[in-house]
This record gives sequence, structure tokens and C-alpha cells, in this order.
Amino acid sequence: MTSLIWIGPLLGVLVGFFLAGGGPLGILGALIGGWLGHQFDAIIQLSGSVYQIAQPKPKPRDSAIQHTFFVATFVALGRVAKCDGAVCEAEIQWTTAVMNRMGLSPEQKREAVELFERGKSATHISDELMELRDACGRRTTLLQIFMEILVQGALADSKLDQQEWATLSHIAQTIRYRVSYLERIVRSAQAYQEFRGSADQPPLSEGDELMRAHDILGLRPDASTPEVKRAYRRLMSQHHPDKLIARGMPKEMLDMAKEKSQAIRSAYEVIMATRRK
Repeated sequence: MTSLIWIGPLLGVLVGFFLAGGGPLGILGALIGGWLGHQFDAIIQLSGSVYQIAQPKPKPRDSAIQHTFFVATFVALGRVAKCDGAVCEAEIQWTTAVMNRMGLSPEQKREAVELFERGKSATHISDELMELRDACGRRTTLLQIFMEILVQGALADSKLDQQEWATLSHIAQTIRYRVSYLERIVRSAQAYQEFRGSADQPPLSEGDELMRAHDILGLRPDASTPEVKRAYRRLMSQHHPDKLIARGMPKEMLDMAKEKSQAIRSAYEVIMATRRK
């Protein structure tokens, strides 16, 4: 735009000259027109600059947040696994399965194991948790996913004892995540385990399946259909891969979010199918 700053004054001179009728008055008109043309160009340039400043700048992926999330997750998983005494085989298998689902490179897998061991042997993990809290800032969805992963780890042996609950509650309070929300996550995760079922577990009755579906969505059984739809849309939005990546979740952990999305969708379909009958 700066290469065209002479256009406004030139047009102002010509227009001013002819509008003044030429002659001495035309010269005066040309001077006034040239000045007005210059002011016009200045306004255009200023407005262009303001427009460029006002446009949101694309934010590069914050790799620091992703690494902080990665570190805090495996340290906290180690802490939760060890908090009730010995680490059971189911917890080890679950953590190993998480690493495999994440498709970690050998170097990343070694780092994850080292972090898990650090969490097991540490008396506290406040530093890692506060780093995560500070890195996430207002990205509360990341903190929710973080707590969901820890709850799944605690439920790897299909039960949640008092010491595990105390540890999860302490972690939630450290990262300033509401314990009431944590309770909802626990109910949802327990419901999902029963909803999904296993080879050695008898299938749920229709009534129990419907109740677990409501728990997965964090709803009461008497929730209205609009409430069900709102809860479904909110949870699906929170677990959308593109949004999680944009907020700083490591891409290696997306499969876990996708699994939760599938559970949310299945629960929603069960509820809506029952209500259509």
C-alpha cells in the first residue's frame, strides 16, 4: 500500500483544479485537493494497519504444554498405582496398554516408564501437578482428560479403594479441579466398565444398561431429552480430537479420547433408542 501513496494526492490535485474552474482558483483548489488526498491515503493506511493488528494471529502448537501433560500423566499414574501399597499386575498391564495404544517411540516409551517409576517412588508430585495447572491455564478440558486417564488407571483392577480416592482427590485439588467433577468422572468410568462388559461378566439387563448409559453422560435417569442432547453435544465437543490438539494435548494420547467419544456415542444411542420405543 505504501507504494501507492501518491495516488490520493494526485487525484486530489486534479479534482480540486477542475472543480475550482482552473486559473488562480484552480491552483488553490489543486492545493486543497492534494492535501485532502494525502489525508485520505493516511486514513486508508491507518485503517489497514488496525485491521492487520485486529486479526487473530494463528497460534503454533504449544509443544511445552504437550510435554508437561505427558510428564504429569505418567508421573501421576505411577503415584496412583502405588498409593495403596504394591502395584498390582492389572495396573501395570493397563499402563503398558496405554503406552502401546499411544504408539510411543522407544525413546518416548523409556521416558514414560521412567516417569511412572518416579511417580511410584515419590513422596509427592506437587511440582509436576502445579506445572500442569499453570501450563493449562483456562484449558479446563485438558485437566478433565487428565483426571479421566488417572481414574481409568485407578479402576484398572475394577475397584477404587479409599486410598486411591484420597490420592485422586488430592491431585484434583492441587490442579484446582473440582472434586464434585471428579466424582462425576468416577461414576462415568465405573459405568463405562460395566456398560462395556467383559468375557467373564454376565450381560447387563436392559434397565441396568440404561442406567449406566445415563451415568456415562453424567445424567440422572429422569433427565429430559433436551438435557440428554445437550450433555451429549457438550461431551463430544470436549473430546473432539482437533480441539484437544489445539488445547495442547499430546497427539499420542488421542486414541484414549476417541475411546471415550465412542462410549459417549454408544450411551447416547442406547438412551435415545429406549425413548423412541
